[in-house]
Amino acid sequence: MQVLFDFPDIIEAIDFASANDFGVLEINLGNIRFGEQLRQAGERRRIRRTAARAGVRLAIHALEGPSFFIPSARVRRCAVAELKEVLRWAADIGAENVVMHLGFDMHYGMGSGGNRWTHEEFPDYYKRALFDALSELRDFTRGRARLCVENVGGFRFQPTKVVLPGLLDDSLGLCFDIGHIAILPPAQHKEEMAFFRRYRRYIYHSHLHDNHGVKDEHLPLGAGSNDLLPYFRILLSSRALLVLETRPRAAALRARDYLFKVILSGL
Repeated sequence: MQVLFDFPDIIEAIDFASANDFGVLEINLGNIRFGEQLRQAGERRRIRRTAARAGVRLAIHALEGPSFFIPSARVRRCAVAELKEVLRWAADIGAENVVMHLGFDMHYGMGSGGNRWTHEEFPDYYKRALFDALSELRDFTRGRARLCVENVGGFRFQPTKVVLPGLLDDSLGLCFDIGHIAILPPAQHKEEMAFFRRYRRYIYHSHLHDNHGVKDEHLPLGAGSNDLLPYFRILLSSRALLVLETRPRAAALRARDYLFKVILSGL
């Protein structure tokens, strides 16, 4: 399960996960208290001990704001530095994966010409920028946690489609978010499913939630209208950690029950 606002403390979240048969706990740094806790070396040691005793595997979801599609090398260096810090924390607490977003691009209205995106105007610039940033992070994270790129935002930009596949390895992989792919138009959905089937050996992480195929609702599994089995067929042939990204905790419990009683029993 992923924890966010309804837990004030990572230790409490680990205890809840352990008591309710959640084998994986993903710590979302959107909760400011979690970041404050992880900045303290003593707390990181305590988190590691508690998770080990409880038998709960850990992951971290990095901050979602930084973008690698900003036309400023200085800004992108700040994003790299932030992720390196999170990767250090992950190593200290024994987390296996760090989930990251590539960020969003700026687009500009052009009157009757519609919107124009900087990554479309300057594709070579962003291919190089993305290659440099992800290569540096991949090298840094060896021996620490795996860094997993989630299918959202800049993941779907053309420069990413060119650059990312050649960088995937044991240190840099993918986070397959089934709720994000479920809302795509049919042609884009087919393309992204084909991508994850092709690179399933690099899927190290997943986000499990449901919706009605229109917007990202983060409903418990089974509460939406999607056929979830095709996603799980990919995931269960990968090495992905299965993380229920439904909140608050009552929704996570409902999703857990559906996962075990309906999804896994039907495959």
